[in-house]
Amino acid sequence: MKIVVRQANFFKLLFICLLLTSFNAAAQKTNIWVVRHAEKAANTVNDPDPGLSPAGQKRAGELAKELKRENIKAIYVTKYKRTALTAKPLAYKAKILPRVYNTDTAGIKQFAKTILKNFKGNNVLVVGHSNTVMHLLSAFGAEMPFAGLDEEDYDMLFKVTVKDNGKVELAIDYYGDKHHTNEIPEKYQPEISHPETIRPFTNY
Repeated sequence: MKIVVRQANFFKLLFICLLLTSFNAAAQKTNIWVVRHAEKAANTVNDPDPGLSPAGQKRAGELAKELKRENIKAIYVTKYKRTALTAKPLAYKAKILPRVYNTDTAGIKQFAKTILKNFKGNNVLVVGHSNTVMHLLSAFGAEMPFAGLDEEDYDMLFKVTVKDNGKVELAIDYYGDKHHTNEIPEKYQPEISHPETIRPFTNY
């Protein structure tokens, strides 16, 4: 009788483990945060590839604070200093060496496929430019909320969530000091379960 009970308990435990494993697999999501580089310093003849202005340096720090609990596994930047410097505070805290990706149209599409394949179920940060952020969102399967970012749009953080069933969700929020021309369309604002206890969509 004892043997039968032990076998029954064993199979019961095995079933629970398999059920939990299946549940975790089904609930797996890939999150990609896409952000434009922070405010850049003025271009000069001696420096055609400027870094960040003081406001940009502050924003880079705010980005690190915004994503510090998101368990970012990889960070991607372009060949320009302003994107690397935008990611630097978070990369330092997360102990991640940012990688460079190609920003032409074909390169972005292939880059997105690689991210979704190699980082499935993980969280990734991609830093781009005003003329590439929308293309990045589209490459990851999300809608483009704007035709393009305005030159003064610096404070938007885009989150693309790709589920195992192929469904793609896009949420947008502001971060850091206010610095934008375009306003986030309501349909893309993060969901709030308890408006009376959770902060508004924006940080302002």
